[in-house]
Amino acid sequence: MKQARNKNELLRRYTVFFISLFLIALGTSLAIRANLGSSPISCPPYILSLVPGSPLTMGEYIICIQILLILTQIVLLRKDYEMIQLLQIVISLFFGFYTDLTMWMTVPFQFDSTPTGYFIRFVQLCAGGAIMAFGIALEVHCKVLLMAYEGFFLAVSKTFNIEFGKVKIGSDTTLVIIGIICCFVFFGHWDWKLIGIGTLFSMFYVGSMVRLFNPHFQWVETFFQKSAIDKLIISS
Repeated sequence: MKQARNKNELLRRYTVFFISLFLIALGTSLAIRANLGSSPISCPPYILSLVPGSPLTMGEYIICIQILLILTQIVLLRKDYEMIQLLQIVISLFFGFYTDLTMWMTVPFQFDSTPTGYFIRFVQLCAGGAIMAFGIALEVHCKVLLMAYEGFFLAVSKTFNIEFGKVKIGSDTTLVIIGIICCFVFFGHWDWKLIGIGTLFSMFYVGSMVRLFNPHFQWVETFFQKSAIDKLIISS
């Protein structure tokens, strides 16, 4: 009975986890469609997907980058690398698919450069960031697997004994710089619609929203352990 209950809880955790991945992808795509600058993590794959004649979609570039990050984790952690985290490859495939799906879904959410259009675009940027943050907070509370980006941040933090937050800020900054370099290499100029005020805004806004959501996710753990609670009620 205990084994069945554990399987039920695990099923709930992974179901919610994959829902959270979709929300993160949806928030990312909605923010990108605001055309005020993509989030740091999505900068390089988004820009590469826009290069004329690009052989891959944004989601496919994300899959390639995340697999590279998984390999980097293995090199850094070596014997300390938990083999179960190889499932990050599966997560990367799903997240890449979700990204392409949500980029298609959000095509209609693109507005002009009039004052009203800019206002709607900023609201859209905020909404996308909030959805992304909600998905991240939900993902963290699932306590099953790490996304490749988070696994990479954690691996660097452990290997070089650097605070996780500092690693994330440094990595985000590096990704933005890589995105800017890609703009100059492939387009000959810095495009503010690709990397702009929205990029800088996302670096701080999403993290703040995650911290805002986190205290309100205690109900998630109750949902995950529902079968255990039901058994206690029946027993009493």
